[in-house]
Parts: sequence; structure tokens; C-alpha cells
Amino acid sequence: MMIQNTLRTESIRLPNDIWQDHSGYWQSTFIRENLMSLGHATWWGYMARGRGLLVCDVEILERASMNWGRDLVQHQARYIPAVEMPDYLKAQHLEADDVARLMDIVETYRPDGELLTAISGEGSVEIYWLQNLTLSPPDCYQQVCNRWNEFNLEHR
Repeated sequence: MMIQNTLRTESIRLPNDIWQDHSGYWQSTFIRENLMSLGHATWWGYMARGRGLLVCDVEILERASMNWGRDLVQHQARYIPAVEMPDYLKAQHLEADDVARLMDIVETYRPDGELLTAISGEGSVEIYWLQNLTLSPPDCYQQVCNRWNEFNLEHR
């Protein structure tokens, strides 16, 4: 299985759902629909372990019939602190230049207003540096904590 790696430096934009459904590109929609929980996990990880990268392993069963706004997308999120990032990135077969560039970014990004995340699924890994967010990671963290019953799926 070939792993496609892309380092994207961009602000997230709301995608055109029609385009999303037909292009095979689902990562932006996943981020949009899960931004609150991703921001929560990122801020929690940063507060506990310092600068790093949020990794989301996404399981998509039937993308063609999926309603991203309604269907629950199974995923696991884990926070990798900066010191452990090179090993993770090398295991994903990123080029040495991309690893070095990402390590530079992790040292300079603003954790209180930006988010670094790796989204993996369907045999690929893409890394996003989300800037100019409407909700910052600390805001996401606070909102999830305040509305925990809505986000805690174990009790549903």
C-alpha cells in the first residue's frame, strides 16, 4: 500500500459539499465537522505535553453514501509531543525535508490560535496547519468541557 504524504499550510475553508462528494477528497470536510473536538484534543495535548501534532486516524466505511453533517465518523485522535514527532513522521514515510519543515513549524506556530493535525485514512496521511480559525483551540477546549454531555459518546 502506498502512503501519500502532503504537507499543507493553509487556513481551512468551508468546502462545496458537491465538490467534496465527487472529488474523493474528504479531509477538509472531516476537519470542518469535527473542529470542536479536534481543537479540544489539541489544547488538552498542548497543556499536558507541550507543542506537538494531533494525529487523527479516520475510518471511512462508505464515503459515497456518507452524510458528513449527520453520520458519526469513527476516528481516534492522539497527541504527539514535538520530541516524538520525528519518529512518527518517518514512520509515515515523509521526506526528510518535509520532516525538517514541520519541525520548524511546530516550534513557531501559535498553539492558542492555530492547530497542527495529521489526518490519516484510506491509505494516506495529510498534515494541516490550520490558521485564522474562527474558534481557537482554547475556545474549543472550554466549549467541549462546558458541553461535555454532547461530546461524550460513551454515555449515549
